[in-house]
Amino acid sequence: MLDIDGSRGEGGGQILRTSLALAAITGKAFAMRNVRAGRAKPGLRRQHLVCVHAAAQLCGATVHGASVSSKYLEFTPGPIAARELDLDIGSPGSTTLVVQTILVPAIVGGLGLRATIQGGTHNPMAPPFEFLERVFLPHLRAMGADVALTLDRYGFAPGDPRATGHGQLTLTVGTGVLQPIELLSVGEVRARRATVLTARLPTHVADRELAIVRARLAGPLETAVRELRAPAPANVLMLELERDGGRELVTSFGEKGKRAELVAEEACTEALGFLDANVPVGVHLADQLLLPLAIARGGRYRCAPLSLHATTNIETIRHFLDVPIEVTSDGDAVIVQVG
Repeated sequence: MLDIDGSRGEGGGQILRTSLALAAITGKAFAMRNVRAGRAKPGLRRQHLVCVHAAAQLCGATVHGASVSSKYLEFTPGPIAARELDLDIGSPGSTTLVVQTILVPAIVGGLGLRATIQGGTHNPMAPPFEFLERVFLPHLRAMGADVALTLDRYGFAPGDPRATGHGQLTLTVGTGVLQPIELLSVGEVRARRATVLTARLPTHVADRELAIVRARLAGPLETAVRELRAPAPANVLMLELERDGGRELVTSFGEKGKRAELVAEEACTEALGFLDANVPVGVHLADQLLLPLAIARGGRYRCAPLSLHATTNIETIRHFLDVPIEVTSDGDAVIVQVG
């Protein structure tokens, strides 16, 4: 078994999810100690446990240590064979992180997969549905994947423990082989979009957030406000920036006691940082592209200096694959070369 220390680098759930995905793809078993040791509540939480179960069902794996709060896990994969998965986190834990665990293995398996995942669809500690659907998946399709993601029901975190319903995503993967791509240059901004999701909040919350966005983001702006039904108050502001050669979507979450203006300021600061960097790949996409490019054994992209999350992901990939991954400086940015 590969011996993986879950406390290294960023010390979070990304090490686990990438290890599960690559174990299913390569057939290599692993034992992980110190699972999520870098978090305030270390060990497996409910959403991470569902990631383990999802990967295990996908490839018929034998698993030891799969329980809430477990800090040790053994995972011995079989061949990828599942064509249908029905998963329920049982809390507003992130459905999109479960998608990230099974998506690339399902593409590599080449059998086709339909997975429904219940839980949170918009979580402050994970990419929202719209990021995967509008930013990440288009690049996978450009690489040759046949993949679609639909939002069946919204689910917000932290959510209300009294609620009986949660959000739901449906992932559909067809056949396809991943090929290298290059993302090195960007053009002019073609569109700016601001979307506010609210539930059980006064209408002035969205108005105040959009006023800040209009003041800080120069140029034409498309806006939308969606008032949703939810068992507890919720507020999500998403800013989408579309450029020739690159798209980014940044998200800011409201919470009790946090002014609407601060929610908008946080989103605008991150969006303007992406524009100022003049790169096609944002900080979160830079992390998520690593695994599919490593499987394709080739590709390049230009981004801002990598986050600790991304460098930890590179280290985890190297446990399973003998694929060169080099990061070189390019002015204030970096170029990531895979293969």
